[in-house]
Amino acid sequence: MSEKLKNIEHTGTVEDISSDIVSVKIQPRTACGSCKSKLYCGLKDVDDKVIEITTNKAKEYKIGQEVTITLKESLGYKALMIGYLIPLIILMVALIPMMLITNNEPLSALVAVSLMVPYYTIVYVKRNKLRKTFNFYIKEY
Repeated sequence: MSEKLKNIEHTGTVEDISSDIVSVKIQPRTACGSCKSKLYCGLKDVDDKVIEITTNKAKEYKIGQEVTITLKESLGYKALMIGYLIPLIILMVALIPMMLITNNEPLSALVAVSLMVPYYTIVYVKRNKLRKTFNFYIKEY
């Protein structure tokens, strides 16, 4: 039995257009408070956010035009894992053994937090690959 793919959708306004990139400005709405995706969407507590969407149809859009952008819901869970779950696991895997070995809270915390530097450095280095993975699309009507 195949389940219909779920998407996260936001309405926004085209702010800028270059050769193959459409920049869409999104404003969170009051409906974001009840949205199931608000935990990983990143728009709940932001005033305005500009999303760059790569498309070969950039010339079809006009600045000021209202569009709906979509992202697969499964990618939201992947972003949640990369941004929150993996760092939490790294912190706990470092903190608990250090506390048992040294019994020194400040040192244990420093070691655990310092392990975030290589993790986020790797995420930063891989940002272009991640940007290709987390693609927003302009919904066609």
